[in-house]
This record gives sequence, C-alpha cells and structure tokens, in this order.
Amino acid sequence: MTSTRSPTNGVNRKALIQWCMSSQLFSEALFTEAITRIYKEGAEAAEAAARTSLPAEVEEINTALSPLSLQLRSCMDQQTGARLWALVNVTADKPFASATPYSATELGVLKALVELVFTSADGNYAVDLHTAIRAACSTTAAGTPLLATKKEAQEFLNRVNRDGWLGSGPHGECVIGSRALIELQSYLTDGFGEYARFCSLCNEMATCGLVCAQCNQSVHPFCADQILKSVGRLSCPKCHQSMADALKFGPGEDGVPHNIIDVSATQQEVQEDGSVDLSDDS
Repeated sequence: MTSTRSPTNGVNRKALIQWCMSSQLFSEALFTEAITRIYKEGAEAAEAAARTSLPAEVEEINTALSPLSLQLRSCMDQQTGARLWALVNVTADKPFASATPYSATELGVLKALVELVFTSADGNYAVDLHTAIRAACSTTAAGTPLLATKKEAQEFLNRVNRDGWLGSGPHGECVIGSRALIELQSYLTDGFGEYARFCSLCNEMATCGLVCAQCNQSVHPFCADQILKSVGRLSCPKCHQSMADALKFGPGEDGVPHNIIDVSATQQEVQEDGSVDLSDDS
C-alpha cells in the first residue's frame, strides 16, 4: 500500500528531533504540544492530531536515531505520575555521554555524586547538601581535587539540578534526578544492583515510596495512591497483603536500609492465593 503521509514528514521529524535535543528533559505535555506545533507549521494540519499519538511518533523517532546510538526514553514522576522524556545515549560504555555541557572533570564529579546518592546507607536515595558538597570537593583525579572550593561545588550542584541529573528533596537534600533515572538506569542496576528498587505496580525504578512489610516489594507514592483509589485500601500488588504498616523511604523519611530487604520477593515463592512462602527448605 502506498503511504498517504506528506513528503514533508521527514523534514518535520528532523525538526522534532532537534527540539528534543535542545530541550534535553521535558514533560509529556510539552512533547505533545511540540509535535502538534511542528507538524502544523509544516502545513500538515490534517495530520497534526494523529501526530500526537506518542507511541507511534516515539517509535519512528527512535528508528531514525538508532544509527546515532540515541533513543527517546521516559520515566514517571514518582509523586505525581506525570511522564518525563529525554534523549539518551544507549552506548553501554558511555552512560554519561548525553551530559554534553560538562567537562570531563565535571563528569567525574557528577558520576561520584550520583553513585553516592544512589547508595545512601539509609536507603533513602538522598544525602544532605553539606555531604554532597564535601563529596564534590573530595572527588580527585591523580590526587588532585576536581573542584577546588565549596563555592565551585555549590555552583556545580545548581547546574546539575537545573539539568535534571540531580534534584532537591523537601529539606534541601540532594536526590537522584529524573534525567539520571531515565538515562542511567542500566548503569545503576548493573553496577549497584543491590541498591536498586522497582515499583511492583508499574515496574519503574523507585527512589521513594513504600516497602511492603510482608514481602519487601516497593511501591511509588503515586502508584500507592492509584491502588487506594482503585480498591479502596492500600494492598501490596505482589502479595496482596495490607500495606498499612509499610515502611517509607525517600528524602525526609526514616528510610529502609538495603540490608533490611536483602531477601527480596524474587527470592521467595509467592503462592497462588497471594501469600508469600517464607518457609526454610534447608
């Protein structure tokens, strides 16, 4: 069958890709708005509504970007459920390659900060600002600090916060940003898998939320709200037991240290009735 699409589709898709590259991190609402605007500007008003079908457009953009080792990926805001998008480098040995505005020195500091926050001992995926600044100043190459002063460290933290690699918690804590969750998920799970948590409802990485006291599965705050609205009570998506006594983790919470949940539900047998088999086979 002959395609009915306008021959200017390719031109408009290039314009959309350029918009994604310049925007770096953007909401789904802005993405949809850009799709509609760019295709209308290309005299394709009749197709503009269809262009807001994100799955189809994302698939075609990713096909076009594949030779460049780039891909559009997204993550959900863990509190609100809003979806955020970014163009990421999918080359396995270059996990920070899309952080192009930064020098090699700054990338070394960013890498150290992301790892520090992700592996926080209390399981909250957050460190206080003073700890982050000290870490930024103490990151060295051949014994030489990469950032010489606390002022430089603070300015660098402000930059990476603006760009979405890190973020700020309710009390000023340094937390994992949406850009890092989108681009660095494989890097973090491959290198620090024992610290990685995933929501048992949506399967996306969780750096804040609830941990089921029965089976140790995690749930995002937004996903917990959806469960409550759907069934009228908060129950674990995995074992179906009440999460009224669930532990909380994330910035500002008491935290759930990773060594507490070293026996995950993936190592337990979930019965057909939803209960978890904790019996000892030895």
